[in-house]
Amino acid sequence: MRRPRLARDRVRVTLRGAAPERVLSACALQGIEIRDADPVEDCCTIITLSSFQVGKLRSIASKNQCEVVHVSYSTLGRVLRGGRRRALLAMLLIAACLSAWLSSLFVWEIRVTGNDTVSSAAILRALDDCGVREGTFWPRINIDLVRSGVQRRVPGLEWFTVNLRGSVAEVRVRERIDPPEVVDNDAPYALYATHSGVIVTMQVLQGQPVVQRGDFVAAGQMLVSGAPEDLQGRMRGVHALGSVRARTAYCLTARVPLQTQTARRTGRTHMRWGLQLGKKRVFFGKSSSIPGALCDKLYSVSVCAIPGLVRLPVALVREETAPLVLSDAKENEKAARALLEQTLYDTLERLIGPDGEIVSQHFAVAKSGGMLVLTLRCECEQEIAEARPYAIPKLPKGSGDHE
Repeated sequence: MRRPRLARDRVRVTLRGAAPERVLSACALQGIEIRDADPVEDCCTIITLSSFQVGKLRSIASKNQCEVVHVSYSTLGRVLRGGRRRALLAMLLIAACLSAWLSSLFVWEIRVTGNDTVSSAAILRALDDCGVREGTFWPRINIDLVRSGVQRRVPGLEWFTVNLRGSVAEVRVRERIDPPEVVDNDAPYALYATHSGVIVTMQVLQGQPVVQRGDFVAAGQMLVSGAPEDLQGRMRGVHALGSVRARTAYCLTARVPLQTQTARRTGRTHMRWGLQLGKKRVFFGKSSSIPGALCDKLYSVSVCAIPGLVRLPVALVREETAPLVLSDAKENEKAARALLEQTLYDTLERLIGPDGEIVSQHFAVAKSGGMLVLTLRCECEQEIAEARPYAIPKLPKGSGDHE
């Protein structure tokens, strides 16, 4: 079948050889259209033909002891051939822009900001229950319904909103601040001991003390009564106030194994690549898992996105797997003891409070069953008074009457 004539694809070809006329005859027999054949010399002819037939002309010329020494493309032909490449590049660019625009209509990334006590996982679960998840068509999202639904499911939120920027949903929250506990100053309260110890100092601003300096008190014992007696012997409820500091004793123990197992990489690291389409991952090549052996598997995900604007649901995933070998290792006793000491100090500070003081301390070290045991015995001075509601005892009727 003959190729249609396209003037824009015509080229000038210089044909040199012993018998150029044989080449022209062979081209006519094979349906190659030749135009403007101009003999330049006895063995050289310049012809015009379609650029698509230059390859066939070279084959025919080589069979007839001729060769194509020069091909001259027209300016219009070069522009049009380059235009085809530019058109293909433009089509690819348009397809990429169209894909990015279509992808921007779906939510592919959810960011949660402004939360401290409420976990991001709880907020994401509430969003999922309200229909907002990766792959959601965001023009159909009703922000008001999502806001009310999330606040109903997560009670710790005071304010909630969703800002949509392309394929990124930015969730901003404000946590609820609980009001301070209201204490009735007229209600009867008494001071009780939070820890056993010997009272060192005692300052009572309101209430009736039931112990004094130098007394030993047990945990839970009343220190200051919330129902003092007046001059007539009648009890009235007050809010006991005061400070009671006592000398307390603690015995804390911590332990750590002296021999542990550590994992180290060994052998050859296996690596394979894959694509993540939405939530599904497709890997190329065989699985890199090592059956019957420990292995360390790491994933690196490179997301195709414009940060903060557009994110495509396509990501490049690299999986790296390396076999592991467990080996026994001995812990440094000095480092282990320092760790135990810091742990005991942190625990003691929580027990005595920010205003407590360590008066004396003593460490005892022992080894038992492959464990390093550290015991801390110390004396401290701390505040032990704690206010609790107090019920005024009711006296039986007639107990205060005289016959």
